[in-house]
Amino acid sequence: MRTLLLPLLLLPAWAGEEAPVDIGLVLRESKEFRAKCEEFRISYEAGQVRALGRINQRGGPCEYLITVAPAKAHETIVLLDKGERPAAKEGAERRPEPLNGLAETLNNAFLAAGFKKGEALKWNEETGEVFAPSGETVHLYAEWKDEKGALRRARMSDWLWCWETIDPMRPGLYVFTGSVLIDEGPPDHKNWLGCEVDGLVAAVLSTSTAILDHREEGGLSNGAYEAIPARVPAVGTRVTCVFSRVELDATEKYEPLKLTPELEAEKKKKAEERAAREKEKALAPGK
Repeated sequence: MRTLLLPLLLLPAWAGEEAPVDIGLVLRESKEFRAKCEEFRISYEAGQVRALGRINQRGGPCEYLITVAPAKAHETIVLLDKGERPAAKEGAERRPEPLNGLAETLNNAFLAAGFKKGEALKWNEETGEVFAPSGETVHLYAEWKDEKGALRRARMSDWLWCWETIDPMRPGLYVFTGSVLIDEGPPDHKNWLGCEVDGLVAAVLSTSTAILDHREEGGLSNGAYEAIPARVPAVGTRVTCVFSRVELDATEKYEPLKLTPELEAEKKKKAEERAAREKEKALAPGK
């Protein structure tokens, strides 16, 4: 797949008087890409992508909502199928060998489904200013069958608890940034797609190599998020991850979490602090 994707990513926006290359159209017409989707059990249609996996963890700190590589699964709720890394070669390079193509194929599936690539998390090393990830909103759902064979669907943001807001993650904050290219460095300066190196699909702890990132408070704080055990299906449950441009109906309707008086007070305090920061930002020169 790298032979298909990377040359496309490196093309200029315009070639003479011709229109920009429609990468989504190129992918949809590619037999190689369709074969890769079938191999990795990924499907797409306009505005929606699906991928198969299983529940990997139900509680505790959460750095990634969805990953491909088993090496990243220690703080991941859903691990996708078939995310294997080739055996290491002798004289290992500075970075590990890329995965077997699943992450790249999934990244391409978003383009084939018509999603427009945004911008990954960035920061200014001199000033420390952080630029939040941007892109088209992607609503994340998990579908599975219960013990009676009935289809269940949950909004995956409801499975995450944020200690910065003292609340579950708000819906509608995930965006398709598209994974960045990584320069391997000297001597060859090979370019790898970041998600193929790191195996990250949907970040909770924000990172530039994930395919999807979010704009919720706490994304830059390691340990800010935890999975909510009572809301997540049992470990090992087979799930289909659904990435949708539009909101879908969910069968799982969760009651608000009950907070202790101490957490209620902390939640109120943090809300007031956020409001004060927003007011100060709005009154800053140049706004």
